[in-house]
This record gives sequence, structure tokens and C-alpha cells, in this order.
Amino acid sequence: MITVNINNQPHSVKEHSSINQLVKQLEISTQGVAIAVNNQVISRATWDTFQISEGDNLLIIQATQGG
Repeated sequence: MITVNINNQPHSVKEHSSINQLVKQLEISTQGVAIAVNNQVISRATWDTFQISEGDNLLIIQATQGG
């Protein structure tokens, strides 16, 4: 297990996890979601291959509708 920060909160994730695996582990809906790792937005097309490393800072943003 490695420790990463997700939205400024420490989380333990499996070593060699991809962003897709992380999203599944956290049970996050991928609809309207953007993810940045260490202040770099990661294209959804690369979520399967982008591996998360120890100490990475992830920002997960969920788009919402307002009135």
C-alpha cells in the first residue's frame, strides 16, 4: 500500500494503481469528473495507464448543476 493525498486527505491505495483503479476503489462516479495529479490534469484517455505514486497529490473535481 502507498499513501496519496486526495483532495487534501491522506488515503491508502494499492501500489501500482491506475487512476481508473483508484476511481473504482473510491466508488466515484466518473460522470462529470476531472482528476489532476500534482497540479496536472490527466486526460481521461490515459486513466487506465497513468500510475499513481507514493506521495502524489490528487484533486478530484465533480461537476455539478446549479440553478
